[in-house]
Amino acid sequence: MKLIENIDSTAINTVRAGDDSIVTITFNNGKSYDYRDTTGNFVNSVENAMENHQSVGRLFNRALKEDQTLQIVTV
Repeated sequence: MKLIENIDSTAINTVRAGDDSIVTITFNNGKSYDYRDTTGNFVNSVENAMENHQSVGRLFNRALKEDQTLQIVTV
């Protein structure tokens, strides 16, 4: 499992990824949602965005809506 905390984002607080391709994103409002990472690279992309001072929220939205590298896991 990999956990990224203290994300400098107005929307996202933490990103947690397990070995099962499930990424749990906890938003600043305290709500958490699970997503399937279809490429296995989302956490690396978050780390790269943070290192390059890019928006993690924008990365998340692009991964969910445009690239579809994240898919909502239904409960």
